[in-house]
Formats: sequence, structure tokens, C-alpha cells
Amino acid sequence: MLETAHNTRTDNRRDLVTEFLGLWLVLAVFLDGWAHINLPGLETFFTPWHAALYSGMLATAAWTAVVIWRNRTPGQPLLQAIPPGYRGTAAGVILFATAGALDLLWHEILGIEVSLDALVSPTHLLLGFSQFLILGTAVRSARAAGLSGELKHTGNRSLTPAAIFAVVLMTGLGAFFLVYCSAFVRPGPTALFVPAPVGTPGRIQSELPVVITLTSYFLTTALIIAPFLLTLSAARRPVRGIVTLLVVAASWLPVVMVGLHPYSISGAAGATIAAVVADVLLARVPGAWLGRPLPAVTAGITVLLWTGQLVAFAVTDAIRWPVSLWLGAVVLSAAVAAGLALLSSCGPVQARGTAASGA
Repeated sequence: MLETAHNTRTDNRRDLVTEFLGLWLVLAVFLDGWAHINLPGLETFFTPWHAALYSGMLATAAWTAVVIWRNRTPGQPLLQAIPPGYRGTAAGVILFATAGALDLLWHEILGIEVSLDALVSPTHLLLGFSQFLILGTAVRSARAAGLSGELKHTGNRSLTPAAIFAVVLMTGLGAFFLVYCSAFVRPGPTALFVPAPVGTPGRIQSELPVVITLTSYFLTTALIIAPFLLTLSAARRPVRGIVTLLVVAASWLPVVMVGLHPYSISGAAGATIAAVVADVLLARVPGAWLGRPLPAVTAGITVLLWTGQLVAFAVTDAIRWPVSLWLGAVVLSAAVAAGLALLSSCGPVQARGTAASGA
């Protein structure tokens, strides 16, 4: 939600500090996830991993208080002194404290989650939502400044380096909560699959890993393409290196957390190289292509990413899926990306054209 206040001035350095504290939070979350996966027997709330997370939140809370206090003028009510974008930050800090207390109570009564239930625990989801509010600070701040006219001279209506950083961090946090359906942490097409006719005993069980992997391709595609479209709608041009940044956040953080398996390393490396190629190509795309043909652009990015992963699989191991299956996964993922672009461009195309005609 866009926030209003008496002062819509944006301070990119201030927002960068906030986002670097957000990086602390994101890394602490993945560190805690790594500990739960690789160090069995964590049966207490009070661990070094939780200490890293909660100390980061204390630092964020202190910084938020400093930002609000510095923005206050004598005699001004404290609530009115909150800069644009930081009301959500303050709400996130308060929600995190509340969710943390509830999480402690939850663990004392019901115990420590040890598997998939940890990612969907209600208190953990509240903690995650509060972090999304905090990580989104620079996006809200830059958007407020953009609509007030302060960013028009940059050519980016509502985009700053801090806002780009924020989008990448939110992608990383999303990758954490969706790690169980990430295309970067599964053997995927390197796992042997022999198609069986309908009615064959055990067919459903043999197809289940493939079904999960196909779903992971679609969701991971959305996790990367949705924030790409967000930055594109704000900047009107692809941000330099944005695909690479998003792929790194969506792939390498989960890959490290689950334990650096050879197949996940090679797949993430292949997708990252493909992302670099995509960014180089995007830098050469004419501006006209980023209007109505945008679905072709996002579909092309997706084809590059998953082809890069498949090539890495083939070079380092082998692709054991039938060609119809792995090629179909790429095509369907590209369709998901194109669909997201089509939905995002339904309304704004006319708005951009109107803005251009009135300029």
C-alpha cells in the first residue's frame, strides 16, 4: 500500500542501510534453515541460528526508530514523522516481535518442527510476512518518491538501487519459503524415469517425483519472472543484470541451504550462466519489444534459464527423462512466464501510451 506523509523525500542511502539489515535477516533465515536440515536434534528455541535472526531484527528495529526520530520535526506527532515506506517497516518490526513471542510459545507447547511442517507453521509464516514488509521498504519509499515527481529526472519512475536490492532480497526470502518446490534443489531430469502405461501397478508412485518436479519448474519460473516484471514496470527498461541477480537469489541460497548436492550445484551454475546471457541480450532489446510483445521476452528468458540448467545436467551427469518430458517442461514453463507477462501488461500498456502522448 502506498503511504502518504508530509514529507515524500526519498533517501537512497537510508533505504540502502535498511535493505542491508534486510540482507542480514535473509541470510539468518537461510542459516537457520541450513541448521535444521544439516544438524539433526535441534530441540530448543534458543540456538545460535535463532540468535542471528533475532539480533538482526533488533538492529532493524533500532534503525527504524532512528529513521523515524531523525525525520521528526519539533512538536510533530511521532506517527506523522514516519517517512513514506517506513510505516510498513514499523508494522513489520511489531509483527515480527509478536510472531516471535507466539513462536516461542508454540515451540514450548507443541515442540520443534523437524521437516516440511517448519516452512508452513503459522508462526513461521507470520515471521516471514513481517520480513517481507521490512524488505519491501525501499520499494515503497521509491514508489512514493516516484509518484511525487522526485525520480522523474532519472528515467525510472519508481526505482532506485535500494529498491532493486529489495526486490532481489524478497525473491530470496520467497525462495526460502518455497524451497520444498524449488527446481534448483531436486535431481529433476537427471533422475531415471521410465514411463508406464495407464493401469500399470505402481505407475502413480513412479510418476509422483516427476509431477513434483514439473510443478517446481512452474513455481520457480513464477518466482523469477514476477519480480522481473515488477522491476520492468517501474523502470520501463530491464535493469542491468536483474535476471542474474534474481536467479542467484532463487537458486544459490536454497542450494547452499540444502547441502550443496552435485546436481543442484551444476543446475544452479547452468541457470546462472544462462541468466548472464539473458541480461546481455536484454540490453540489446529495442524498447518497442518491451510493450505488447513482452510475453515473448519473458518466455525467451525462461527457455534460456532452463535450457542452461539442462545443458549443465547433461555435461556433469546425464538427462534420464524422455525428451518429450524435459522439453515439455521447458515449453510449459515458458508458457507460465508468457502468461504472467500477459497479465501484467493488460492494463499498463494503455497507461504507458497515454503517459507518452501527454509528455
